[in-house]
Amino acid sequence: MGLTVSRYEGEDIRLLFDENMTAAELDELIRDGITISLSRVKPTQQHARIMVQAPQSVMIVRGELLRAT
Repeated sequence: MGLTVSRYEGEDIRLLFDENMTAAELDELIRDGITISLSRVKPTQQHARIMVQAPQSVMIVRGELLRAT
């Protein structure tokens, strides 16, 4: 599972782990890890495109969504 977002300076992405993660999901996380990739970074732009790939047991959330609740 993956998510691609644009982030400006000072903005963040949070990776949340399910507290009820099963042993199999934890094994998958340890085996496959989490991949974070930057793309489309240009000197004329003030943001970066970030792709985060993680197992389904990891929730990928834009920081401002957590602060809004």
